[in-house]
Amino acid sequence: MDGAFGARKHRRPVINITPLIDVMFLLLIFFMVSSTFREQLGIDVTLPRAGSGEALEERQRHEVTVKASGDIYFGQRRVTDAELKEALAALVAEDPEVEITLRADADAKVQRWVTVIDLAREAGGGRLIIPTQPLSAPEVE
Repeated sequence: MDGAFGARKHRRPVINITPLIDVMFLLLIFFMVSSTFREQLGIDVTLPRAGSGEALEERQRHEVTVKASGDIYFGQRRVTDAELKEALAALVAEDPEVEITLRADADAKVQRWVTVIDLAREAGGGRLIIPTQPLSAPEVE
């Protein structure tokens, strides 16, 4: 089977995998950037309702939670009043404008709320945010 210019050579087809590797790296980067790998743990708290609450932009906040039983949690760790004061003082020393979110159960005693507010003020301040549920939101149990 000679052609007009001599014998034909049979060439094997070649698959160039460089573009495939580029696409795979782009997909890997996309999923790494768009995924969060930390598990969101929570403490069950029924927030009080308020009609005058306003939406705040989402930033990193440090949460202090007061349960109905009176237990205080800083993040996910149960703390005493002294430990909370130390932790808040360290945060305020690092950033004086740090935002501290006080999540308190609607059934928690007001005295525990006030204790946490006093500890935050004694630690040096920061912004204290008290989240609420809107009055129109359905009650979660």
